[in-house]
Amino acid sequence: MPMNEILRLSKPISWLDGIDPSSGKIIQPDHPQRGESIAGKIVVLPYSTGSTVGAYTFFRLVKAGKHPKKIVLEQPDSVTISAELAGIPVEIPMARKAYKPKAEAPEEFLRFLEKEACISGSKEFVRVSSVHISGVSYTTIGDAGLEFLEGVADKGLKVKVKSTINPTGMDLVRWREMGISENYAEKQLRIVRALLRIGAEPSFTCTPYLVGNRPRQGSHVCWGESSAVAFANSVLGARTNREGGVKTVVSAIVGLTPKYGMHLEENRRPDLVVRLEGFLEGKTEFGVLGYYVGKMAPKSVPIYEGISKASEDELKAMGAAGAASGSIELFHVKGITPEASLPCKEGCEAIKVGKKEIKETVELLSTSGSNPDIVVLGCPHLSRRELQEIADLLNGRRVKVSFWIFTSRLVFERNVELCKKIERSGAKVFCDTCMVVCPLRDLGYSVAATDSPKAARYLRTFQGLEVILGEIKSLVSLYTTRS
Repeated sequence: MPMNEILRLSKPISWLDGIDPSSGKIIQPDHPQRGESIAGKIVVLPYSTGSTVGAYTFFRLVKAGKHPKKIVLEQPDSVTISAELAGIPVEIPMARKAYKPKAEAPEEFLRFLEKEACISGSKEFVRVSSVHISGVSYTTIGDAGLEFLEGVADKGLKVKVKSTINPTGMDLVRWREMGISENYAEKQLRIVRALLRIGAEPSFTCTPYLVGNRPRQGSHVCWGESSAVAFANSVLGARTNREGGVKTVVSAIVGLTPKYGMHLEENRRPDLVVRLEGFLEGKTEFGVLGYYVGKMAPKSVPIYEGISKASEDELKAMGAAGAASGSIELFHVKGITPEASLPCKEGCEAIKVGKKEIKETVELLSTSGSNPDIVVLGCPHLSRRELQEIADLLNGRRVKVSFWIFTSRLVFERNVELCKKIERSGAKVFCDTCMVVCPLRDLGYSVAATDSPKAARYLRTFQGLEVILGEIKSLVSLYTTRS
């Protein structure tokens, strides 16, 4: 095999924002091999990081004729294994023989699960109690993803378990108000219709645990959306791997997933102790801490020490950020999260994180000194408590720039008066979408301010915007005036 056919990646890559699907070139800003092309190559990599929606990048690469010849993984990774469904072979050294699951489902889906079991070394399959489907926005999955989902729906296939859906690329009711084009809306609605045809629930949120999909501790689920994966494992104690968006559709229809990774208790034990020096000031700093650890130790299962209390919203922010900068599926917080008493693995390392690291990470994520043309809040989608905080902060104020707030439609409908109070400031509360997956750049925005480290990353690397990261109180103070 000619050596120029092999591209060995020296570090993990995020398939969503690390590869240009139209050219096959590596575009991840911090990747040592940025600018090289994976098209036609045998790509060898440790594993992937970041978004589970990156699984659809393989379909987009194939459609553009810029896909790799083959992918060789060094560690099992559900997102990358999804390339098999796009027709790209995936291998791992020393793979073990596996068997197809027994279920009524398309042969290609059963073969895919067999291949995942082979690559992961799984000895059995588990029945999942719920699925959360990622890869729903036309911005992230494109025509190739639309064609895949319509193909599944056209076969008359139906989900076998409770299946919620991630955000779309627009508010399904107020998309014209957002400035979305008719062409974009038509394709986005086709994606929505395809998912509803297979029986998925119209949740359109990255926080399924706030809208009725809240698995019990110890239950096996198959969830996409990296932030939801981290929350399910860490805060709820459920068991899921970081599942590729395409794989979630497969498991929703088959009802099974291979038992490996986070489904096994031995893999849920901490392998990194993070000792916090000082205290965290607000939700954004929880997210920044998660982002720092994800970047430093992307595949770790950290246990945080030195956090005396944390709300679900703060843990949500921490998990979302660690899953965006790395591929952290599970974290523990001593004395707070349900499995924090699990013993550390042998050889567990320890690091200290203080205000210096927090400050440096904020500076890393803030790429602009200019004033924003939009403020975006709600990554992950906001809870009622977060909406209340924003309503209180905006009371008696008027926004100076576009000010968009994102939550699920169910949370919106349960808090209509609260959202009306927010909108009296001139801000907009949108549902079904978020700043990461709606086409902000195409809508004319170039500089965004946010309180979310996860959003700060993807707004820059995926959307191509300049970013300002700050605490919500600071953003309200800077970009609103007293009315």
